Amino acid sequence: MKVDIYNADCLEQLEKIEENSIDSIVTDPPYELNFMGKGWDNAGVSFNKNTWEKCLKVLKPGGYLLAFGGSRTYHRIACAIEDAGFEIRDTIMWLYGSGFPKSMDISKQIDKRGGESTSWFGEYLKNALKEKNMTYSDLAKHFLSKTGGITGCVHNWVEGKNMPTIEQFNKICKILDLPFKKMEEAEREIIGTQLTNKTIYQKIGDKNESGEINITIPETDLAKQWQGWGTALKPSFEPIIIARKPFKGSLVDNVMQYGVGGINIDECRVGNEERTYKGAGGSDITVAKGAIGTGAGKDLEFTVNGRFPANTILTYDETDFDEVCGGFPNTKSQKRSAKYNKDTEYTNTYTPVKSDYRDNNTYGDSGSAARYFMNCKYTGKDEEFRRYIYTPKASKRDRDEGLEDFEESKVNDGRKKDIDNAFQRGVTLRHNTHPTVKPTSLMQYLVRLVTPKGGIIVDPFMGSGSTGKAVMFENNERQANYSFIGIEKEKEYCDIAKARIAWASEYKENKEDDNQIHFEDLGGLI
Repeated sequence: MKVDIYNADCLEQLEKIEENSIDSIVTDPPYELNFMGKGWDNAGVSFNKNTWEKCLKVLKPGGYLLAFGGSRTYHRIACAIEDAGFEIRDTIMWLYGSGFPKSMDISKQIDKRGGESTSWFGEYLKNALKEKNMTYSDLAKHFLSKTGGITGCVHNWVEGKNMPTIEQFNKICKILDLPFKKMEEAEREIIGTQLTNKTIYQKIGDKNESGEINITIPETDLAKQWQGWGTALKPSFEPIIIARKPFKGSLVDNVMQYGVGGINIDECRVGNEERTYKGAGGSDITVAKGAIGTGAGKDLEFTVNGRFPANTILTYDETDFDEVCGGFPNTKSQKRSAKYNKDTEYTNTYTPVKSDYRDNNTYGDSGSAARYFMNCKYTGKDEEFRRYIYTPKASKRDRDEGLEDFEESKVNDGRKKDIDNAFQRGVTLRHNTHPTVKPTSLMQYLVRLVTPKGGIIVDPFMGSGSTGKAVMFENNERQANYSFIGIEKEKEYCDIAKARIAWASEYKENKEDDNQIHFEDLGGLI
């Protein structure tokens, strides 16, 4: 087992990997949303066909690529992957209940403008600058970016792409000596307070230690008209694109030659239900656990563990089970006796006629229909080995395991002041400062789904190392003997990834020496 971590540009590092040598690629690329002002999430690399062409080149024929995407932009990523030559096989929908709505309250924003529209201001500003012989840059120097650079804010105001805030509007009027009264925010009446489970800020820089926010009612007539309107839905899923490198000939021939091309059904079954089933015996053909055999005049008894994996994954804990799974109806499967049985779907290649055939996925049980979908679980260091707990997104413990020696800090989004919303990503102190960490349990499942034991997994957008950590857990729990190659452009995240992966490699006690992690100094490796 070998681990290589490269602090490098993935486009350059992928070129150094041998062609047709990688068994799978499991990665969480940038969604290209400019998330939290991060430059790496606004570079266009995920939409670039060349990125995925390099991934295609290093994969073995039949090798799988699993790539996360954002609900708004995954289609662009999928198109780039397909244009690079991959075959899109499916999409997994990862559902969770812990998403926070990033919706703007339109009524509040109207009151923040005092109920006054500034839609006319762009054209007016354009003419005012022309009269004063000023360029957009001349004015933009008074509204520098988070890093002190000149932005395109004035161009956006002029073109009507967005409007200045009250503070910006008043500052513009003062700089250009415009004949307008000062715009003031309408004061909304406070009718109560609401507890939150996060420390929030009533105003930027004004810390509310009690974890309460004010409940207000609209003040201006226009704000009253738009009470209850927002701009976004609550996020509750992320798609995972399943793509496969094309191959020549049959799948069976490819599997025999390259060792990849299939999906690991049995080790990725849904749930832990263990049910014993008795199949028909006699001289007829009996199909059990996917294999055909002949009976010997007696019933055949076999056990099935879990259900066939679906392309929907649910993650939740006890606090949000109802939110994730509450909408599923309770269902009861009809229990049938069958002359012929098989725990996968019927095909006409079997001797029995379809009328005599019964699918062994029908067990006569009952419960929430959510039982048909994968519930991801996580093994933590402080838990009994192999004891699982349900987890939404990535818990603080999952994020920070192995980083005890790292100084806690806020997630740096480049802002000079903390962001003014109820989730406050920039407030919580944490060892792992990457803003989009995926849960290790989910990454374990994805790695296991498409990678045969002994395979090499590449993550070209490694981030803080969740894929690598998952690989180490799989090696410890299943003796998978995976090797891992992680590539990450940001040095800060490489350091975090190395510590998390090294910690995970030592999770299992009394492991063999050949399961030790070895970091090799190869071209930019930290």
